[in-house]
Amino acid sequence: MTEDLNTDGQLMAQLQAGDPSVVEKISARYANELRLFCQRMVYNEALAEDIVQDVFMTCCKVDANTLPTGSLRGWLYRVTRNRAIDELRKRHPNVRLSAASTRDAVWADSALPIDPVTTPAGKAVKADRARRVKMVIDAMDDELREVVILYFFQGLDREQVAEAIGLTLSGTKARLAKATRLLRDKLAGLNDSSL
Repeated sequence: MTEDLNTDGQLMAQLQAGDPSVVEKISARYANELRLFCQRMVYNEALAEDIVQDVFMTCCKVDANTLPTGSLRGWLYRVTRNRAIDELRKRHPNVRLSAASTRDAVWADSALPIDPVTTPAGKAVKADRARRVKMVIDAMDDELREVVILYFFQGLDREQVAEAIGLTLSGTKARLAKATRLLRDKLAGLNDSSL
């Protein structure tokens, strides 16, 4: 019962103190969320799993030189993001898959949920809209794509996004505004009433 009462601040303090038992608690709280984020970044479930495991191994190896700072959630996202970028760069610049070949399951948990009481035609329209949104996001530059994923799909607030990507809050707001404008412009032709 006390494990559920641990706040992120308490978990971060234990991590900074080098308590190895805290890694299991952090993993239980954040593993699924980080895995989903990583899958959206690298488009590969197995690679995402490996990256997240590596992140938790990093938690086990915290020392005075690698002491985590900031919020626990922000630090975990920053480490996960950096590992994902390293893997993408290591493999090849063309490792990102086209929007047509990415797995919809990676986006299905949060991209425009389909209302179960909608008619079959309505469900088809919503599924098509979700596919188009995913394609626009997949086609974005990595810097814009990651803020969209972190903010809209992972549910981080602007401060946490800034911490995760290592940018100032104002820089993060500007990048998020640019990504939102791009999404709006690319999807402006999407008119469900014509379907």
